[in-house]
Amino acid sequence: MYEDGWIPTICYQCKAECAILARVENGVVKEVKGNPQGRDKACVKGMAGITSLYSSERLKFPMKRVGERGSGKFERISWEEAMGIMEKKLTELHERGEAHKFTYSMFPHSVTDPKWRFVNAAGGFISTGLPHCDSGKIMAMMHTFGCFPNHHIAPMYHTVPKGGLMILSGRHPFGCLDDAAVPKYILDAKERGAKLIVIDPIFRPEAAKADWWIPIKPGGDASLFLGVCHYLLTNDLYDKEFCDKWVREGDMDNLMAYIQDKTPEAMSKICDVPAADIIKLAKMAAEAPSACIDAFKSIMYGNAMDWGHAWCLFLVITGNLDNPGGQPLPEIAPMAPVEPVPPAPDVTELGYHRSGNNREKFDNYNFFLQPTWYAAQAIKDGTLKVFFASECNPALSEMGSGEWRKAVTMKDDNDDYMLELLVVTEIMPSETMKWADLVLPDQTNFERWELLYMPWWYNFGHCAALCQPVVEPIGEARHANRVFIELGQRMFPEYFAFKDDVEYYDIELSGVDMSVKELQENGGIWSPGAVGFRKYEDKGKFDTPSGKIELEWQMYKDIGQDWPSPELPQEYRRGEKDFPFILVNFRTIFLNNTGAWSQNNAQLRDPVSGLDANPCLLNPIDAKKLGVADGDTVTMESSTGSVEIPVMLTERIIPGCAGIIHGFGQTVGKVASRGSWVNDNELIADAGSTLDEQDLRGGEAHVSTRVKIYK
Repeated sequence: MYEDGWIPTICYQCKAECAILARVENGVVKEVKGNPQGRDKACVKGMAGITSLYSSERLKFPMKRVGERGSGKFERISWEEAMGIMEKKLTELHERGEAHKFTYSMFPHSVTDPKWRFVNAAGGFISTGLPHCDSGKIMAMMHTFGCFPNHHIAPMYHTVPKGGLMILSGRHPFGCLDDAAVPKYILDAKERGAKLIVIDPIFRPEAAKADWWIPIKPGGDASLFLGVCHYLLTNDLYDKEFCDKWVREGDMDNLMAYIQDKTPEAMSKICDVPAADIIKLAKMAAEAPSACIDAFKSIMYGNAMDWGHAWCLFLVITGNLDNPGGQPLPEIAPMAPVEPVPPAPDVTELGYHRSGNNREKFDNYNFFLQPTWYAAQAIKDGTLKVFFASECNPALSEMGSGEWRKAVTMKDDNDDYMLELLVVTEIMPSETMKWADLVLPDQTNFERWELLYMPWWYNFGHCAALCQPVVEPIGEARHANRVFIELGQRMFPEYFAFKDDVEYYDIELSGVDMSVKELQENGGIWSPGAVGFRKYEDKGKFDTPSGKIELEWQMYKDIGQDWPSPELPQEYRRGEKDFPFILVNFRTIFLNNTGAWSQNNAQLRDPVSGLDANPCLLNPIDAKKLGVADGDTVTMESSTGSVEIPVMLTERIIPGCAGIIHGFGQTVGKVASRGSWVNDNELIADAGSTLDEQDLRGGEAHVSTRVKIYK
């Protein structure tokens, strides 16, 4: 079955899922490189995938807990016993009328991911790390344009013309979750004469390549772009023809009224960007043939809806929708449905697993997936009883990780765990695994079948790609999709009336007249081969209720969110006296996932060729005030916790901020435990304890918080 040679498959060292070729020799993967049919690029993480595949720490057999949760004591069991445990508990939950108290935290690889299908059939909720990154901006674009955007809504940099503007706002494509080809496309566009502008409190590799680095106060992006919009609108520098044709009647007049006091001078006081620079940016946007924005960290500071709304206003008034170099409105590959499709539970009726004083207002935002980070709160409230996790590591990667660990060990009056079953599928030992009742060995991308066509990620917005096994799996490892198809066949045969995952993907591919076998023969990638622009012109409308672009969010008028607030998230406007610094985390090319396969990768965590340390970055101006020298160990304390960490002095971070890398802190696994360093989520508050204004503005400040620093 497994042949030697260069075999196409998909990388999964991060969630960008780039198309790669794996060189197999005598049944062993020897080398990885980019697939020429899929942009021909691979990064250092992708090439380190072989190290994960052959790690001595691979989980090989199902295990069940034999000690208390968190003790890390397990015994080997059979797959049959593991399946029986899950089936029994879910059946019991269903018979109690509490099926919706089951959540599966995962990263769905397609809109019809078999795991997601299983959750719907079981009556539970899907829970991903996705919403806290993206719900705010996704909902902003859906409200304004009516589109279902790409996960990162990334511009197509290869279409940016000479003179076009590429604006990275808290975005690190040179070392984050992006298609490996993105850095090359950005640099190619620069070579053609496009301009790169980086807006970020930290000077990262993108800033080093930029024409202009704009340091900004965390959370200030909405105010910055509202100042830009003010200048464009009040100086008649906006795209009047586009707005007259496509914006809903009355919205431009209302926008003009709303924007009157959002002057560059006023906005400068909020974002700490000089008014002259706001005006300069506005003039550049007005003169450029195209402008696009790519944002990531900046939508995680606690005002994602406001920032997303301001972002949309900028794109509309500059006429940069679905044009070369602007904001693409993506298409979804037309896969065939696998009938019958299990209906999803009614989230509005059953309620999310969250609570708070502003519940009624919060529900107005219609987050379409269950946020992962409310798990701790939901366990305490008794609204979460069964929790499955795949390809995520909430004990480490979710804000308030200490509170999560505490919640999963809470017991009721009968001395039973309040969370009745915790199941983890994982490739290697993870922090979350320590607290699990069942541990199921998962397969790497070199061992499994998977069809990828969801527009979550940059590289699959207009195509489908096949992850296929190129070598025999290690031990008894099974891919989570196959596990939950089998469990679905046992519990819900009406929705799982197909042989296996390959047949499932065959049915889906029939929508584009393909099959898994044909996809294999075609190099593992299907694509229509063209990207359309200005698709709304062909349709004659946008997919909004009015058919036009809706700048004013009238449905939020009653709660005062019909226009974006320029104010910083509340997290940064309170506690400044006690906690004068703003902690901001960031990611690197060596470590940008929090899954165990990345944490414990010896190649990526090598102190010479990789990255094995994450000291606190501090500006020398602040260090002088604190009496701290380079290399000193300091205490960093927030309202939630404290950590001990050495400092690295650098002018690459603005005064008033402290930077550490997200994803460190794991204590499990040989490589990670060698130097676990600190976990930023020990300092960032659990979301369930901070359900207030920030929720109403688009999520908590989950990559950042206020801290104090002392020796």
